[in-house]
Amino acid sequence: MKKATFKNGIMPKDGLDFVRQRKYMREALLEVCSPREVILPMQQHRGTPCDPVVTVGDSVAMGDLVGAPADMLGVPVHASVSGEVTKIGTIRLPNKVSCKAVWIKNDLRRRMSSKIQVRKDIANLSLTELSKLLWASGICGMGGEGIPTYHKCIKAEKAGVDTLLVNATQSEPFVACDLHHIRVNAAKVLQGAMALSGICRVKRIVFCIEDMWVDEIDALNQAVAQYSRQYLDRKIEVKLFKTRFPQGCQQLIIKALYGVELPIGKDPEEEVKAVLFNASTCYSFYEMIEKNQPLISRVVTISGDTITGHNVLVPIGTSVSELLERVPGAHTAQRIAWGGAMTGVAITDLNVPIIKTTTAITIIRKFEPPRMNCIHCGACVSACPVGLAPYLLNRLIERGDTTAAIRESVEQCIACGACSYVCPAGIELSTNIARAAHRARRGKL
Repeated sequence: MKKATFKNGIMPKDGLDFVRQRKYMREALLEVCSPREVILPMQQHRGTPCDPVVTVGDSVAMGDLVGAPADMLGVPVHASVSGEVTKIGTIRLPNKVSCKAVWIKNDLRRRMSSKIQVRKDIANLSLTELSKLLWASGICGMGGEGIPTYHKCIKAEKAGVDTLLVNATQSEPFVACDLHHIRVNAAKVLQGAMALSGICRVKRIVFCIEDMWVDEIDALNQAVAQYSRQYLDRKIEVKLFKTRFPQGCQQLIIKALYGVELPIGKDPEEEVKAVLFNASTCYSFYEMIEKNQPLISRVVTISGDTITGHNVLVPIGTSVSELLERVPGAHTAQRIAWGGAMTGVAITDLNVPIIKTTTAITIIRKFEPPRMNCIHCGACVSACPVGLAPYLLNRLIERGDTTAAIRESVEQCIACGACSYVCPAGIELSTNIARAAHRARRGKL
């Protein structure tokens, strides 16, 4: 089978020992976190923030609605623990989103909403009923992009897409939350993807996974063999990709499969008639179908270059501080990232919450490399998966030459972090260029 890939990027032989760093993810049992308090931001997605529908002093159960969307670009927010609402205020997240939030003190009784019950008639659900369940689930893209999944399905149907892609590549070092679901819950991931394909009116489903994950590929193939007879009207494939970072990026998956450079601001639904969903997103939707359980928790990877990593089932809204309480040395680490080592956001305030799009908490580079001036080695150019010259862009940005930076296509940066990782001078290329790219896309550079 020919394996899909893109040019440049970082291969494991360049320093990212993926196998050694991810052996922990093969543990079947998850550690479960039970926080003393959760903070539930009303905007954990890309779109319109929710409005709180509870007041201070209210008693809530797990799965109760606490934030209602104002329009179709919103995503409902549900209580992830049972307890008492102690505060409603404003919070600023590491991704610079400011929004209202609801604080809930955990009563540790794990009282479940009466609406959460195992469904007995899954096979009889109509597409209209599945759509309603998706809307009520509170699910958004859990790989990090945070696009409301219901809105994405509606857009895909209108665009007439013919292929649904399930992103299980997860090429970021240390991160393994999606891979855990593929290995342990492949059947649920598959059935969630099938339900999404029905809503999108898609007949071809492709699971995208890197070639090194042999056990996970076997689990997917077994699930396909077991359930394909239930979906005779659809074609289900498992597509292998070469192991390379940042293969999990949407633009690069599309480039590898279709040979198409996805323009900034354009979606694969429009350009190649395909819609992409994260593996954790598919799993969470099947949880809603099977139990009527909205998105109230997610698997988060806790790892880094100095600790043994593990996956944890975390209630949405748990603070990073509480999550790391049992990780030796975590609070004295030099840098902690809200997300992966390469694409996450460095944080100093550990009281920020885990949200629906938080894939990992990564403790990175306890000892920072020495900083030097650029030595013009070209390593960043070879690593850049979208064909930029990061050293040149960084120099132009530092000089304030925004016209030249735009001429050099700074807006094409996908903030993967590959250039910073390979830089022998220790220059934070990705941070500077990603910020400039964001401003350029908004017309403010």
